[in-house]
Order: sequence, then C-alpha cells, then structure tokens
Amino acid sequence: MKIKILDSISYEVLLSLSLYKRQTHLKYLSISKDWYESTRKKISNELHTQIEELVDLHFEDLSVHLIEFCPYKSFEGYTSWLSRLSLGEIYEMLSPFLNDKRLMPADLENRRDTHILLLKKWYEEYFKEIEEEVSSALKENIMNINQEELNVNGFNQIEKITKGFSIENLEPTEVVLAPTWHFRPLSLIDIFNHKIILTYPCLLSNNDEALLITKALAEEKRLKILSSMKTEPKTFTDLVKLMGMSKGNIHHHLLNLRSAGLLKIIPSREDYFLYQFRHSRMNDLSSLLLNFD
Repeated sequence: MKIKILDSISYEVLLSLSLYKRQTHLKYLSISKDWYESTRKKISNELHTQIEELVDLHFEDLSVHLIEFCPYKSFEGYTSWLSRLSLGEIYEMLSPFLNDKRLMPADLENRRDTHILLLKKWYEEYFKEIEEEVSSALKENIMNINQEELNVNGFNQIEKITKGFSIENLEPTEVVLAPTWHFRPLSLIDIFNHKIILTYPCLLSNNDEALLITKALAEEKRLKILSSMKTEPKTFTDLVKLMGMSKGNIHHHLLNLRSAGLLKIIPSREDYFLYQFRHSRMNDLSSLLLNFD
C-alpha cells in the first residue's frame, strides 16, 4: 500500500470553497459558528451568486487528484498549471478514479474553466487573508507525522491520524492523507476505486482536544451509544433501532463522538459505516488531562 501526504495549500482553498457551498457539518467544526454569515459579508455578491449557481461539485471532488498530480504547491502554480492542461491530459489523469457512481463531468472544458475562475475569486476575496495562518498550521501538522512509523505500521497510524478511520478492510493500493484546517476536528473519506483520500484535521490544542472528549462524554445518550458498541460494531441503522431515537438525533450524537475521536469508523464500499467504541482514546484523555492548563 502506497501512502502519501498531500502538501498543497490549493486543497485547503478547495475545501473551504466546498464548505461554503455545501455548509456541511458547520456547527460541529472549530471555525466560528457564524463562519458562513461572516464569509458571506466578506465576499462579493457576484462570487456568492456564482457559487450558489453551481449545479454540483463533481469536478471539484475529482480535482483533489489534479492537485495531487500538480508539480507546484502554491495556489497560483496549481491554477496556472491546470489552465495549461489539455482536455485529453485531464481526462487521462481522472479516468482511473471514475466508476458507475463517479462519472466524468459533462462539458469538461467549461467545468475546468469555471473551477479555476471560482477558485481564483475565492482565493482573492476570502482565502488570501488567512493563508499565512492556515499554511503554517498545515505545515506544522505534516512535519509532526512520523513518516517511518506510517510506512511500517500504516493502518494503525492512519486510524490515529484520522481520529478513528479504520480502512484495512477496503484493501486500498493507495492512500492519500490530506490535512485540513477548516474541517477541524472532523475527518472525511473519499473512496476512488482502490485509492482512498482521507482528509484529517490539524490537531487542536491539548486543552481543546480534552474539552472535545469530555463534552462528548458528558451526555447520557452518547454514553449509551458507546456502550452499545463496546464489543461489536454497529451501523447507523442498528443504532436507530437500538436507541429508539430519530435519525437526526443519532446523526448528531455520532458527529459529536467522531469529532472527539471516540469512534472507530469502518467504511465499506457499499456507502455505509460501521461504528465501534475506540477504547484507545481514553488513554489520550488521561494524557490530555494530566497536561491540561
């Protein structure tokens, strides 16, 4: 299994644009709770409308591979390089990651051009101001990863880095680990045939990590959820039936537990997860509390 760490600020630019468009899990993220509203006020009406009018983000979801293949780490380098690629070169790069569920975007040239235009505007109007702070956090995170240990003990280290994703059952041939600042403290997974992209959060401070865990545990229903999966994993459907709660409530509790790193998450190729109590996180909590200040 080949493991690579994605070191490119362009991916964070892309993630932040995607977050603005989709507004996914905003209340569970460490960025300010009014991030969308404050960002809306910061960017132009023209850019906001153009983002709103995007029918889908299919090209953006696939563009992580283009960012990975790009020989330049800078944002300007990426957009300039992508604009020079022929449609044939783009198709060749993306085609290994397509399947019945992930198709090549229609009108590829237009989607590439729109992608570059929106990213450039987003960078100028939103991202440029925070680039130094975000870039510094991403670089520090990458430097703290023990590459030797990752190569020797890949799956265990991946679970640790992503705060819970266990992917051994997927038998991937390639894994790309991509640190993120905007999506802290959540990890995300994208499965592209036998290649897996795991977007994992830059670590918060020791105090913040301790608070995440203790707040997640300070709820009886979440403790019952953890207890139900202490010996064997459960699916989302299992938990809904077992707990007698609505899907929305189960989803809310699982996201809190995921954010705290208390769940071992076992993805499948059938688009569902198995969840299990991640006992090792209790050792982390002990250490975090001893160093709490």
